[in-house]
Amino acid sequence: MDVNILPLVPGVGLPTAAPAVARSEIPPGYGVQEQCLPFTAATALGFLIKSPFSFGFCSLGDVPAGVRTFRSPFAAQGQQRKDSAREDDRLFYVKDDTSCRFLKNAFMVEPMEIAGPAGKQILTPVLPGLSFFDREDQRDVFKIHLPYIWRTPPDVDTLFLPGINRPNRGLNVLIGLVETDWYAHPVNMVCRTPPVGESIHVVAGEPMAQAIFVSRSHRRPSLRILPSHARLARDLRSELVEWYKSHDQDRSAYKKIARSQHGQVTKEKP
Repeated sequence: MDVNILPLVPGVGLPTAAPAVARSEIPPGYGVQEQCLPFTAATALGFLIKSPFSFGFCSLGDVPAGVRTFRSPFAAQGQQRKDSAREDDRLFYVKDDTSCRFLKNAFMVEPMEIAGPAGKQILTPVLPGLSFFDREDQRDVFKIHLPYIWRTPPDVDTLFLPGINRPNRGLNVLIGLVETDWYAHPVNMVCRTPPVGESIHVVAGEPMAQAIFVSRSHRRPSLRILPSHARLARDLRSELVEWYKSHDQDRSAYKKIARSQHGQVTKEKP
């Protein structure tokens, strides 16, 4: 399956294939998570989403040098009112990056020509970096805008979620499903701010989320509970018995069986 990306600014970190490992140094010995096939298969799904700019959310004393700071609209309103009940004094920060046209918390998108009733016009959209909701009940969430457009094959959706089996560095990414076979706008990911006293620090180009792909026909599967007398139920019980026998003889049997199913290991002839 081919997935296409249209960058709207130059020099920004784009998605890359997700590797099967989640850490650079793997401890020796048997039983580490990287030897667990379900773990590595899930970790390697889809693409890693890299942060398009450096940003964070922390107390004033922890803000790095050379960045721009601001508060969410709700926090700013609370400060203006001098609300004594306001318990969270953390603020957001972003770092300018001229290499990808990111300045003052906004991307200057590549100019594009639009033909309309008044003739041809040049449009230069401005895409925010971080933005916020305008509802009081959503004051603890914010958006990260990705400055590119996804295009997947027909009937294939993109599921955006936290990095699978990877550290989140304090970033709580909420899961979202986008119909990227027709959606013609940059995707924004929604995140929840961490509890009071905790911080977020993300560097441009650092993996912060993952994207996997789902066939639209698979979004609402049906579930059937097998009766004990069904033929498939009998077959599954027989396979379970064989499973225990195989693993009693070789604790790595699962990986060998899985690989043989994909033609990677040739089964021995009887």
